[in-house]
Amino acid sequence: MKTLQILAISSLLLGLSQTANADHHEMNGDHAGAHMHSWQDADANKDGVVSKDEFMAKHQQRAEKMFSKVDANKDGKIDDAERKSMHDKCDRHAK
Repeated sequence: MKTLQILAISSLLLGLSQTANADHHEMNGDHAGAHMHSWQDADANKDGVVSKDEFMAKHQQRAEKMFSKVDANKDGKIDDAERKSMHDKCDRHAK
């Protein structure tokens, strides 16, 4: 059950990070440049395609980074206070 919770939270955080990332990388209203850069970064062996393993590894790295940012007390868990803090930061960023 904890694994399911971690995956659910990671998915939520990944979605939020993608939204924030897209806002920061907007290029004259065109997000294509930021998305292309992200895909190129995922292509670890630089063969021009992103395999499932490369895709999963890239998203795992992002999920771990986001989890670490939200887990303020570094106990390996995201409690209600940390979750609320993350939501508050996202709300302030959106304004």
